[in-house]
Amino acid sequence: MVNSKDKATANQPEGPPYEKERAQFKALLLGNPNYFGNLKDSPFKPVLKIQGDPTYEEIGCVGFQPQFNRLEAVVFVKQQSGYGGDLCSNGTQEYVRFYLSYDNGVNWQDQGVTSFTAYNMPHKERLEYAVTLDINPRRRICRINNIVLVRAILSWNIEPAPNSPDVPPIWGSVHNTHILIDPLRKGKLNDFLKDLDVKVPAELSSAINLTQEIEGVQPQSLGVAELQKLYANTKVEPHRFALAEVQKLLAQPLSATLLDSAQQLAGLKLDLGAIAGQLDAANGNTSYEQLECVGLNPNLDTLVGTVRVKLPNGYSGNLCNAGSREYVAFWADFNNDGIFETYLGTTSVQVHDVGDNLPKGGLEYAVFLPVDFTQRRRPCQAGPVLIRIRAVLSWNVPPSNTDPNKPPVWGNHEDTLVHIRPGQQTNPGTHTPFIETVGGMRVSRIGNVSGLANGAADTAGFTAIDSPFGGWVYIAGHIAFPTNISAGALPLKYKVSVKPDGGAWQVRTDTFTVGRTQLLNGLWSFLPDATQSVDADNYYDYREDLTGGGPDALIFVTGNILYRWNTSGLTGVWQIKIEAKDPAVVGPVFTSNVVTLRLDDAAPVLGLDITSGGGVCADFNIGDQISGTYSVFDEHLYSLSLVVEPTLGGKFTAPPSVPAGPPAMPLSRTYPVALWTGEAGNWTLDTTGMPRCGYIIRLSASDRTIVNSGFVGRGNNTVVGLCLRQPGT
Repeated sequence: MVNSKDKATANQPEGPPYEKERAQFKALLLGNPNYFGNLKDSPFKPVLKIQGDPTYEEIGCVGFQPQFNRLEAVVFVKQQSGYGGDLCSNGTQEYVRFYLSYDNGVNWQDQGVTSFTAYNMPHKERLEYAVTLDINPRRRICRINNIVLVRAILSWNIEPAPNSPDVPPIWGSVHNTHILIDPLRKGKLNDFLKDLDVKVPAELSSAINLTQEIEGVQPQSLGVAELQKLYANTKVEPHRFALAEVQKLLAQPLSATLLDSAQQLAGLKLDLGAIAGQLDAANGNTSYEQLECVGLNPNLDTLVGTVRVKLPNGYSGNLCNAGSREYVAFWADFNNDGIFETYLGTTSVQVHDVGDNLPKGGLEYAVFLPVDFTQRRRPCQAGPVLIRIRAVLSWNVPPSNTDPNKPPVWGNHEDTLVHIRPGQQTNPGTHTPFIETVGGMRVSRIGNVSGLANGAADTAGFTAIDSPFGGWVYIAGHIAFPTNISAGALPLKYKVSVKPDGGAWQVRTDTFTVGRTQLLNGLWSFLPDATQSVDADNYYDYREDLTGGGPDALIFVTGNILYRWNTSGLTGVWQIKIEAKDPAVVGPVFTSNVVTLRLDDAAPVLGLDITSGGGVCADFNIGDQISGTYSVFDEHLYSLSLVVEPTLGGKFTAPPSVPAGPPAMPLSRTYPVALWTGEAGNWTLDTTGMPRCGYIIRLSASDRTIVNSGFVGRGNNTVVGLCLRQPGT
């Protein structure tokens, strides 16, 4: 990793070395799939061998926010050109695919892919972007340090192939790190017993419901006396484990309560004067933790920081305890004068002791802070908006929210340069709604005429390929300058309307729920879900509150959900819009961007038959030529296949596979095929050499639909059975 002090000059050669190859990247691959020599056993000879070249982009850090199950990667964009075009172009995609390994790299589980758009733009130092992926890791009881190895693969302009953790990118990098998964706090009884290695007698399992939901003991915070005892045989210093309590004493005027606390600490034979002196002289100690990367996720408008935890102990207890917090405060230099004048907020992540289980290199955590850059956006024609950001890490005590230069006792600060994505500029008093994602896809990746989506999703790990939408379609975004709900202000109101192509607008009035989180004084909490139902004028309440400071809490809607649209049974091209207003002001109604999308709620329709001999479920002799028919139809077909199971030999002689597949799989088609909505035909299976057995012929197909905003592909399959016998039996 390049240190902060080297950023201004790092990786800024006199002109990037691969301008031609970057500009013609996809054309070169079409002409020679192995042009860059990254394919093993390819008949094509490489022309220019490039593997994992970080000249243009590189993963700086990967971290994990265990309370939210969020993987975060910070990506360095190092050059000023080589990214496909300026801000008013489509730019190019920087893809990151994540993997988890529960056995330290022996086996990998693909978690999905996400991406952001990079552009050509002038900048004197590298830009730092962030990408986010929500995951659902396997949890263990708190007595087990559930440490997992993460691999992130960054690949420019071409998505890393799924389930290929060992394939390096052409341009990009591979980053491995270890993370700690939060423990199982609530789950099935048999999950707890399994982790405790308890063998349940058959008599007990038949008498007790082992799948019932139970709650584990809630973690408790340890006091100074308990921490002193816990760290008695370690090198954890008193001004480490007693930090929060002593700073509380120093920050407040003396009172009877505080004097009593001081006497209790003195009774533990802790030298409060010496501890206070060490705190006063502190200048950012990074022996326990260090903030290493800071980036902006342009898709979700969140600032991200990654924190490396370096030591096995000193974090106020293990996973069965409450542990401690790594606080990060973010500041912005909007005036571009070197002064971080604007405090953006403080966030945090919980950390714990892991003792002897600490991997080499420590553990990497992540923090995130949603930010409102609505007023800072500019149209792409106005050029890039680049902002310097400072993040200050402080262990167990929030950093200053008035002085960005004040060093923490334990922690450090990191400065970076981020790019605020272009868009419509809005000013205070206007409440323009912005639809940002539909069905998990960023609006810019949905064709404004076709309504089909392409590229990596923002909110899940799937990739769309000319994909329509089906099932539950989540509409997400923001309304500019929400009111201060936590201080008692009335929430903004918004109305959702949809219309079919050529039809009239239809106001939606469904009732649904949204999740909410709250950030107050750097601490996250989960609020009860809110029920969204319309008022007499068909308006919903807007639940977001971005006014912080003092006792005011920031409130966020999980996934920025504005509406959950059940599109069951709907087809064709539809449009969506949102209108918003402030009920406390007699004024205008603001209208969002209009988003076009194509709906397809039907799975592929299949037909399969055996037409020779006795037909379906008949007996045949080994060596027979068995024939039948098949058909597959879907408006947005992705793939189909025809196989015999079990795979014990035999050969399909018709129809030919496109492209050529194994003999036992004559049909193996995958989109794109021009105007391909399906096909029908005949098949023939040569059973010569197949053993005596019962078999099925299976026809499978999937479409390209984004289903329930979470994955691509409605699948369908059908089978016909037969029996093979030895001739004469």
